[in-house]
Amino acid sequence: MNNATSTAKHEGDSGNTDPLYTLFKQRLLALNPQPKQQIVVCLGGGADSQTVLDLTDSFRQEFPQFNYLAVHLDHAFHPSSAEWAQGLIFDCEDRDFTMICEPLKVLSGSRISKEAAGREARYQRLSEIADANAIFLLGQHRNDQIETFLLQLKRGAGPKGLAAMAMQSTKGLQRWLRPLLDVSKEEIYRYAHAHQLFWIEDDTNYDTSIERNFLRHEVIPKLEQRWPHFGQAVLRSAQLCSETQELMEQLLADRVNPHIDSDGRLATRWLENSAEQLQRGVLRYWLQQHQAAIPSYAQLEQLRTQMLLTTNNATPRVEWGNCVVTRITADNKDRLLVLTMKPR
Repeated sequence: MNNATSTAKHEGDSGNTDPLYTLFKQRLLALNPQPKQQIVVCLGGGADSQTVLDLTDSFRQEFPQFNYLAVHLDHAFHPSSAEWAQGLIFDCEDRDFTMICEPLKVLSGSRISKEAAGREARYQRLSEIADANAIFLLGQHRNDQIETFLLQLKRGAGPKGLAAMAMQSTKGLQRWLRPLLDVSKEEIYRYAHAHQLFWIEDDTNYDTSIERNFLRHEVIPKLEQRWPHFGQAVLRSAQLCSETQELMEQLLADRVNPHIDSDGRLATRWLENSAEQLQRGVLRYWLQQHQAAIPSYAQLEQLRTQMLLTTNNATPRVEWGNCVVTRITADNKDRLLVLTMKPR
């Protein structure tokens, strides 16, 4: 652990002249937050989220008209997690920064990724805790983005997966901002040391049996040693994939939305003689509109063949995760796909 030293600040003047704060302020103000709107710092405890907390604390001194909250959800993956949580509580108390800290139950099982389940549970609980129009601030940075891109590449992902993490995203009225997504871990450590922040060093981050850590410590340093601009090229590729995905979704919306009824069911007769690529794209788009987990390529192909290529007499059913797709025949003989979500 590292200890913070508090410095006095005058309301209306953050006193923070660091260029990282200038960048942070620019990106947060670009969201045009309204007076009394809630700004939520998502705390993991590492130097990255603690830097976001400190930047937000400076922002709070300059812009006191917003409502500020920090949230730490402890899923108890590490034996020291309770001790770490207490350190975060003390740090927020020193700052007089309103905080919520609570345990988080995460599903476990032989076929469940602990990290993925923890991430999904965190986002769900954060969304529940905060105001309906809250702005969430996340601590992911440039190194995280490169690792995510390579993990998606290993899994054979398409443009959506290779887009990795978005700097800005929206779920309902809530907005999620990763203000440091193109900032290096080294720059974050520089800021954390310069401002004498408190943060936690998780020893499991050095366990290279974990895929992300293997990339972080074994693969990416060698790639950047051989090609110094490799990381920047990855960020550029992720951005291009994001733009391609956004364009494709805009084009698909014009084609697909007229065939989705008020109950969210997808009519498929118009798709039967279309190219396979369009059929898969339409199915992905429809699932995304329901915020369903996107199936693997093999599962998606099973969904396509079962739902679009079998006879009207068949009653196909395809399941993955907590998603179930079935098919019914409408009064006009069109075939409708129905998605249901099983409780987790």
